[in-house]
Amino acid sequence: MYQKIQDAKLKTGESVELGVVLGPATPELAASMRALLGHKGEIWKWQIEQSLTRADTKVESRFYILLKDRQPIANICSVEHNGIGIFGHVYTAPAERRKGAADIIHGHQIADFKKRGGRALYLGTGYDTHPFHLYEKHGFKGVEPRSGYMYWFADNQQSFERDVFAKAPVRVEPLSFEHWPTLPALAMMNHSARVRIAGMDVFSIRSTEGGSLPYLVAMHCPEKKDDGFRAFVAVSEKSQVPVAIACVRPDPIFELQTDILDMFCAPGFEDTLRPMVEKLALLPARTVICYSDGLWPVKPKLLADLGFTREAVLKQHYRSPSQSYDVELWKRV
Repeated sequence: MYQKIQDAKLKTGESVELGVVLGPATPELAASMRALLGHKGEIWKWQIEQSLTRADTKVESRFYILLKDRQPIANICSVEHNGIGIFGHVYTAPAERRKGAADIIHGHQIADFKKRGGRALYLGTGYDTHPFHLYEKHGFKGVEPRSGYMYWFADNQQSFERDVFAKAPVRVEPLSFEHWPTLPALAMMNHSARVRIAGMDVFSIRSTEGGSLPYLVAMHCPEKKDDGFRAFVAVSEKSQVPVAIACVRPDPIFELQTDILDMFCAPGFEDTLRPMVEKLALLPARTVICYSDGLWPVKPKLLADLGFTREAVLKQHYRSPSQSYDVELWKRV
């Protein structure tokens, strides 16, 4: 469905209409959004399709758009669950750029998110770029120096994380699209570990926005189902946010013989990790590797208990804008 918000004007004086497309959208609206965002890669098109067409995702998808002559020319999307979400797909048609379109949408999107009780948003962009400074203008902050990953909190990070990661009963379930908007809260939390979810490209403080999609496609898309990708999350019964994750996938380079295992949790939920790893049912015929660091001793201890041996310590600066640290390689043969 589509809701008009208000009339607006670009910097050029051209009249536009600000509105929001709520998923699931009508076929006509879905088609127009596919056309606007058709430049996206295939995996992102899959995510957009889930947001535009499915009514059973248990998430709220909002495509804030500007219409000019009844056609969408710019978009900002938020995909949310329980007031926590991913902010993205910021795009303006090339012919309409540098007219303030994104600024118009962004200002309303944040105001609307606050009004609806939104608590936290997460995004990734290039550091010190025009989009980076636009997001800063509207209240987003970089997660660490020289990082393009950013977050926005209605209150502040400390109080938000204290609440959503408070000790509570959990339920363990397969990773699904319902978890996609809230998983960045876990991956980007204040935590000692720098090597967090390597199979989702989460080294240092990074979002799972893109890295989790191959798991979701492989686990839930029937025509592309791939049992090599498996993931479980422990979800807090109090906050409905994932507080721990364990996942395995074929190694992108040695996929025919090697898997990458990951595990990560908020403090206080360490006891959920081993049961989730056991649910993954690691295949005995395959070599399994896992990356860790000495900054979070929980993970190396659990790996040793699971029969892994530390094969090497990689002395390098590894995808951290703010510091260097050793990366440990563990292997189970």
